[in-house]
Amino acid sequence: TQIQCGNACRLDWSKVCPHEKDDEVFVFGNPPYLGSALQESAHKSDMKFVFNSVCDGWKKLDYITAWFYLGHSFCKNNMASFAFVSTNSICQGEHIPIFWKLLLKSNLEISFAYHSFKWNNNAKGNAGVTCVIVGLRNKSNLPKYIYENESCNEVSNINPYLTSGESLIIEKRTKSIVGFSPMLKGCAAGDDGNFLLDKYEVDNLLSNYPQSLPLIKPILGSQEFIRGESRYCLWITDYLFKLASSISPINDRIKKVYDFRIKSNRENTLRSSEFPYKFGEIRYKDSPCIIVPRVSSESRTYIPIGFLEKGTVVLDSAFAIYDAETWLFGILESKMHMAWVRTVGGKLETRYRYSAQLCYNTFPFPKINEEKKQNLTEAAENVLITRAGHPEKTLAEMYDPDKMPQDLRDAH
Repeated sequence: TQIQCGNACRLDWSKVCPHEKDDEVFVFGNPPYLGSALQESAHKSDMKFVFNSVCDGWKKLDYITAWFYLGHSFCKNNMASFAFVSTNSICQGEHIPIFWKLLLKSNLEISFAYHSFKWNNNAKGNAGVTCVIVGLRNKSNLPKYIYENESCNEVSNINPYLTSGESLIIEKRTKSIVGFSPMLKGCAAGDDGNFLLDKYEVDNLLSNYPQSLPLIKPILGSQEFIRGESRYCLWITDYLFKLASSISPINDRIKKVYDFRIKSNRENTLRSSEFPYKFGEIRYKDSPCIIVPRVSSESRTYIPIGFLEKGTVVLDSAFAIYDAETWLFGILESKMHMAWVRTVGGKLETRYRYSAQLCYNTFPFPKINEEKKQNLTEAAENVLITRAGHPEKTLAEMYDPDKMPQDLRDAH
């Protein structure tokens, strides 16, 4: 028995645990969980040490992937296997084409997997991390198992999405593979909150400066749309800048935006200080659009997606499809599309995290004729009409799986 202290990302595992080719070795672990945005310089240095020569997209990977890669190197071509408790993010979204494509190039296979569960303990400030357990080994004819809650299923293959089936890897696309209308990320204000208004602020502004009406638009992100919250913004175009600067409280807000942006360390934010009266990232079109929340509860059968009349700005916490036809809304609200999202999309803890490049642009759908489009349009309109029949409920309430109105369930 030996205990060796050190940085597992830097140590030679074969020296810590020397073995012959035919020795049976098992490696178990619960390494640190750190997403790419939370990694400090020391973690980034470790990641570079492990991945720089083998993986182009390593900067987007969770810290724990270093353990998986080193485990793969240690077990390769030996009678060895390993299993780690990990954040569930490594088996979702961008991790699949970046990391698992690299890992499965060798002779490894997933021997067992335990689906997402909350890792809870009694520690103060318990984070409640959402985890998976993944075991890997050299390819063999031995059984493979998928565990979920109290169930255990023997399967012929486990793919990187931790489902039974062929190990296909879905890579993100910049446009729809079937020609759907472009899905755009919403607009980012980059304003330190100065362009955003609540109902009281709007009423007060219009009461004192009625000429400011053309400068105000309703605005919706994922939360506002699903919860039915009212929010507004100052939407100032080049044409309306003279009017905006003539209204004292609006001009004050523009100055605050400039002060915020000019102090930023981000190049894009600094550049946007040249036009401090506008949003930092603008993708708005003055037309109706489909709004798709980027994050939604996993307990819902469907992500609450909707149609917006022209004039509403979509925030970057949601996606927008402009000039879209109603039949496309019907496809996105289908169980077929939801199955695709659950499989290839990312998660925020266990919640759906929708991605235009991974969920929408990769979605396979056959070409359909006008008759089929009309059928989809009628079905989609029925869903929208049924929703409108419950004006007292928010979408969050309507799509609560335990409280979903039966007529809406039937319409879907």
